[in-house]
Amino acid sequence: MTVTYLEALKYLYFNRPFGKIKIGLYRIEELLNILNNPEKTFSSFHVTGSNGKGSTTTFLHYLSRFHGFKTGGYFSPHLSSILERYLINGEKVSKNTFLKSFEKIKNAAEVLDKKGIDYSPSFFEFATAIAFEIFKNENVEISTIEVGLGGRFDATNVIIPKVSVITTVSLEHTKILGNSIEKIAFEKAGIIKENTPVVIGSIPNTAKEVIYEIANKKGAKVYELGKDFNFEINKLSFNENSINYYGDKDIKDIKISLNGTHQPINAAIALKAFEIFNPLNENVVNDAFKRAFIPGRFELYKNILLDGSHNPQAAEKFVENLDIYFKNKSKVAVFGILDDKDKRKVIEKISKKFDHIIVTCPPSHRAVNCEETFLLTKEYCNSVEFVKDPLKALEKLQKYRSELKVVTGSFYLVGYIRSYLENGYIDEELNLMRR
Repeated sequence: MTVTYLEALKYLYFNRPFGKIKIGLYRIEELLNILNNPEKTFSSFHVTGSNGKGSTTTFLHYLSRFHGFKTGGYFSPHLSSILERYLINGEKVSKNTFLKSFEKIKNAAEVLDKKGIDYSPSFFEFATAIAFEIFKNENVEISTIEVGLGGRFDATNVIIPKVSVITTVSLEHTKILGNSIEKIAFEKAGIIKENTPVVIGSIPNTAKEVIYEIANKKGAKVYELGKDFNFEINKLSFNENSINYYGDKDIKDIKISLNGTHQPINAAIALKAFEIFNPLNENVVNDAFKRAFIPGRFELYKNILLDGSHNPQAAEKFVENLDIYFKNKSKVAVFGILDDKDKRKVIEKISKKFDHIIVTCPPSHRAVNCEETFLLTKEYCNSVEFVKDPLKALEKLQKYRSELKVVTGSFYLVGYIRSYLENGYIDEELNLMRR
């Protein structure tokens, strides 16, 4: 029986509970075996990290595409549509392409369901299998795969990549990954494969020791930022950033459209990972980095700056980037954050940068204590109001005469607002996500 797009999403979000984590690789391995192992039909880059993995995966995607490879991309989470998780040559796949693979994965997953709940694939395992099936059907040559969480037990960790990448290691998801830098590094280093090169970014020494130990045991050569390759920033200007790269091939004055002090680091890591796989062409690199794009990441969209300050590290970078790109402008923000995040630390970092903050509720079942967020924000900012509905909060924001209007906090909020700005309404898919 053929299902509609919305029926497929309902099945994924509610039958394979969205956000529920299942540890272990045996389910995804069995699922892929039933499907005749589509993950073995293409080459790949595999990227993990506490921060920067999405941007680095994006840079690798565009480098691969512009160097002439048919390229698949798998990213998570999505902002507004599940189709954002699946790219072919920089474009979201069609609903029909998605549904063709969905049907096949559903049939295979329901075989495993019969073995009991321990074998029943999770949302992310199901979504990952969809990616691999799409890439097989589309005859992808190289894929850029972003780890969902951690690395060692992440559903993506069934691939044997050409290059593994670890961008950063910091304390995150401690209940799942461990409560120390060393434990988290161990989980990230779980993506390192036998005799497969690994590129690492700016990593704390204690984490680096763990990574090198695992890499040495597996005969994996490590390429370290600042040691085996490097970069320097020429200019940070909104949508027109510029770096020099120093690797096997030195390239000067590379233009980068993605904004933020962290993006030159991510760009350099991607360049090193790619040049291990394929020689760099200077003109192609510039074309790729001008086009590389991630919605909702320090993006000025219809005169509103969109960015996710969803954890303290992201909030710190957000504030740093505000000071670089918009230092002397008056600023008003709509802000909302999930209940399971470190609200106080995020609010403490961002609140003093705004003349006024409109606190709202992100469209998620994980954001019910929004008045608590409002009360916390009042402790750090002199001018705060609470508007529960995010679209009414946006309406208020648009009436302010501030030089810079911002929507930040949860990516659920950023995606919801961005979709509304783009379409003028909230579609059924977004309403599903907020349940």
